[in-house]
Amino acid sequence: MTTTTTSAHPVRTLHEQVTALEAAITLCVASPKMRPVHRLRTMTRRIEGQLALLALLPGVPDHGKPARRALRRLKRFRRAAGKARDIDVQMDLIEAVTPEDSTRLLREDSDKLKESLETDRKKLAEELVRQLRRGQTELTLALEEILDRLEPVESLSLPATELASLTQQWFVDNTPPEPEGGAEDPDHLHAIRKVAKLARYIAENAPKAAKRPRQLAESFERLQQSGGDWHDWLVLAEIARERLGGSSEFAKALHERSLAALGNYNRNLREIA
Repeated sequence: MTTTTTSAHPVRTLHEQVTALEAAITLCVASPKMRPVHRLRTMTRRIEGQLALLALLPGVPDHGKPARRALRRLKRFRRAAGKARDIDVQMDLIEAVTPEDSTRLLREDSDKLKESLETDRKKLAEELVRQLRRGQTELTLALEEILDRLEPVESLSLPATELASLTQQWFVDNTPPEPEGGAEDPDHLHAIRKVAKLARYIAENAPKAAKRPRQLAESFERLQQSGGDWHDWLVLAEIARERLGGSSEFAKALHERSLAALGNYNRNLREIA
């Protein structure tokens, strides 16, 4: 009879994530298209979340120095991949706001913006590949050193209830305070979304049978995704105003989408507060 476990195994999970990251880097260097870039970006965040969790656990061997080296390189990779990934998302959003029966002016603005973004995407993909080739060895060595130092606690397990508590407290401790400009400040809202994403990845250490941390992960995922939708529309609207002009009907349509997405994000924020 098979026993279902609800405990997380953080070090084993880190091993799996490092392997997945290496595969994602290889794919991106060969072909920095939408899916490989998205996978790379996600894996950098997952490992950041994993290192954040391990830093919370007592009795874990010191691995701070290689972790800091790894995090610096992961941040560079994530930012480079994020810039390319953002354009992939923006291209999809442009299509969503310009149906086949769009007016001629709307379609012209849409095509003009897509052409501009496609040029940017090519350059950003080339820069991403350069970053990966330049820094892959350094990152690999840092991650290998982390895993070597953690080998004595490779079988470490974390009960589901403890993981849930740690995740909630980590989110509270890392959520930035409300700025003087108020809770609607875009930078503040964007920062909360990023914290929610890492909190989700921390909670997802739990097996699917562990209900509480998995429910928590789903809540953070809803917050992350709704915040991501809002931010994608907001950034695209700003790009459209800059490149098409503030009087562009297309830019105005994107602005309206960003306001609707902001409303949904705020609803999810209230639910998790």
